[in-house]
Amino acid sequence: MGDFKVNLSKQLGNGFHRAYRSVLMVLVLMAVVVCPVSAEGMGEESHWYDPVWPLGEKVTVVVPSETYIPFKSIGGIPGRPALAIEIGDPFLGTGNLYGGFEVPLIGAVWQPRFWAYGIYRTAVQTFDNDAIPTGTRETEWANRLDAYFNLQLTGTEKVVLGIRPLDQNKLTDFTRYTFSGSGDNGFKDAFNIDVETLYFEGDLGSLFPNLDPQGVLPLDLGFTVGRQPITFQEGILINDTVDAVGFVRNNIPFWGTSNLRISAMWSWNRLHRNDAGVSGEDPQLYGIFTAIDAHTSTFNLDLIYVDDESDVGDGFYIGASAIQRIKALGGLSTAFRVNASIPVEQDLPGVIDNGVLISGEFSFPPVGSDDIAYFNPFVSIGNFTQAGCEPILGGPLASLGILFASANLSNYFSEINGFTDDVTGFALGYQAFWDHKKRNLIVEISGRHEYDDDNSGTARNSLGIGYQLQQALGQYFQVQLESFYTSMKTKDPVSEDV
Repeated sequence: MGDFKVNLSKQLGNGFHRAYRSVLMVLVLMAVVVCPVSAEGMGEESHWYDPVWPLGEKVTVVVPSETYIPFKSIGGIPGRPALAIEIGDPFLGTGNLYGGFEVPLIGAVWQPRFWAYGIYRTAVQTFDNDAIPTGTRETEWANRLDAYFNLQLTGTEKVVLGIRPLDQNKLTDFTRYTFSGSGDNGFKDAFNIDVETLYFEGDLGSLFPNLDPQGVLPLDLGFTVGRQPITFQEGILINDTVDAVGFVRNNIPFWGTSNLRISAMWSWNRLHRNDAGVSGEDPQLYGIFTAIDAHTSTFNLDLIYVDDESDVGDGFYIGASAIQRIKALGGLSTAFRVNASIPVEQDLPGVIDNGVLISGEFSFPPVGSDDIAYFNPFVSIGNFTQAGCEPILGGPLASLGILFASANLSNYFSEINGFTDDVTGFALGYQAFWDHKKRNLIVEISGRHEYDDDNSGTARNSLGIGYQLQQALGQYFQVQLESFYTSMKTKDPVSEDV
């Protein structure tokens, strides 16, 4: 699967009149892709807003048919998109499964299958950032390939290998051709065969059934070991790829809940402590993560301790959240999160610092559609820092809106600063779907404000508007077009708005 991406930003200059052109561009794009359908003809009451709301396809409640509808089988169902390599039983295939063989001593029945697949992204993009002294327009053709190889032994046991041969997991280290920019123009390669993912995961009870032939011992314990991506609190608390071993226990009986899950993890290598150039001397990470499914909400409490013997210092991290759907408010989906970072020895801004990040996520589907409208506010008290974050993934605000998220593809980070240091802000957006969800559009307005005058940062206020249009082409390809326009008010009164 590939995507094509265009990112645009221009200097406001001496006035804001150019910003109106960006807003107009978004409105024109919406007018092109939106095909209004009135509620008339659907047997529903007509309203004045029917041509523009909801933006996406109208969805009506389907009345069950009273006539017989035959079951669709092979030939009546669209063909399955095959993976690049499928040896053994195909992925999500049909027909009889290979019987497999019993492994001596442990008693497990293995049905080996080997699957290979990947995601190739290629983008032509241009970005102008006059917020920095050396800012200039960067125009490039960038490439990224994520290739995975999966050896599936059973339904629960597997070995996964992942490589990224076209980049080196740094913002500027992508295989690309630069047409114009601050550095050298021309072709730059970042070819490598570094292992980005390699882990084995399974279930003790499934892997060693001879230990409990009667199935009465508490051996249903999931485990994983190796280099793997770790994400908790939607990537706010930690969003990194580390060498780790972990265990998880599901379905623990607990009063008043339908499920209690407890996970424990130890990581010994490759932790990126926010700053791409600082990872300490193989810091040790210890984590306990819990999730409780209650009657109306899912609660999470995550605890991490980082033991770093270098000058970076140790840190303690806490994340708590409550996720629920409020029927009394029309099915409003909400998520409330509180994440905190606490240095044990010293503050090191950008790596480990004192701070609390409070965020909320509110979304609902407009009546008569599958669209999503969302509003995600946040406020940080102090400088919250993540326990770990890959260099190209953006800061703790990356999951709150598309303007805070990094493209993870070459030479620019995010449209609006995704890090927190006494800031407050929001992301307000709408996602519409068409063509049976093969096409979707996100339109978003986001902003942030630094309320502490003592901060040494340059961007006092930021306000941006952007869109992201995605279109599926067949079963393997996706085209993506996006652009944005941001205004940044610096603390220096003589600085220009950008």
